[in-house]
Amino acid sequence: MSSKLWGGRFTGATDPLMEKFNASIDFDRKLWRVDIAGSQAYARALGQAGILAADEVAAIVDGLDRVAAEWEAGTFVLQASD
Repeated sequence: MSSKLWGGRFTGATDPLMEKFNASIDFDRKLWRVDIAGSQAYARALGQAGILAADEVAAIVDGLDRVAAEWEAGTFVLQASD
């Protein structure tokens, strides 16, 4: 399993140039509220379109609520490699 927040599908190491290009931690810290709200809205839209079941939408929205609570409390930790 990958230790990167987003790297679940990748098997090889990330090129250092790509790491530098992809670095967005400062933006993530500033935009987390709208990022989470957008992801929740998208999950709800996928539910309305019949792509996600109601329980899947609820699980995603609830999970993102927990992530938001961690950001709000200052306990959500990002690594430079995320």
